[in-house]
Amino acid sequence: MNRAIALRDCAARVALAAALAWPAVAQAAGITLPPGPGANLVYARCQTCHDLQYVVDAKGLLPAQWKSTLAGMKDYGLTISADDEAAILAYLTTYLGPNPPPATALAPAGPGAQAPGAAANGRHVFEENCSACHGPEGAGQAGIYPALAGNADLAKDAGLPARVVLFGLAGPIEAGGASYSGTMPSFGHLGDAEIAAVVNYVRSAWGNAGGAGSIDAKAVAALRAHPLSSADVHAYRAALVSAN
Repeated sequence: MNRAIALRDCAARVALAAALAWPAVAQAAGITLPPGPGANLVYARCQTCHDLQYVVDAKGLLPAQWKSTLAGMKDYGLTISADDEAAILAYLTTYLGPNPPPATALAPAGPGAQAPGAAANGRHVFEENCSACHGPEGAGQAGIYPALAGNADLAKDAGLPARVVLFGLAGPIEAGGASYSGTMPSFGHLGDAEIAAVVNYVRSAWGNAGGAGSIDAKAVAALRAHPLSSADVHAYRAALVSAN
């Protein structure tokens, strides 16, 4: 009997790992993970490749099962630092494990929420949420993720990168003389101040000129109040490119 249970448990973990590794054709909209330390890393490292609904549906796995699942991701090409792996595992086993803590009044509640008075450091937000794809120095990955260093889009309008972070971007683009056809997921779970901070950071880092003015949390909140699809953001970008 114990062997049968073990085999069933193993099969379940293998099935989950395969599901998580399979690229999502269309990501489920409006999925919000329970707030907690490490949540941003799960958004950043997981939703680029697969639908977060798989992660949410796996709620209740034992710590050993989450550890096995995360290890299985490496077989599908996941590269991750030991610190990030530990933080993600701690989040999954705590907030999506069999005994998650109750929600508290101090925890941010939903997309755009942020602790009152919390300061946002753009470089920190970038390193935690963006550097895995775009590189720690904004160099991107040739043919996969466009570089942010020297990216002309960032100088056009602070509202463009803010919309990309808020709502994602889907559709073919040209950047730095190269073609890209991937999809950037929404990072709308970040607070308005965090989005403003990271947009201002990437527009001025690595020698970027910064363009006309910066953006603040109030402006990001105004953009958030008028939701767009990732295809709408692509059309907005295309209009800016054609106008310049």
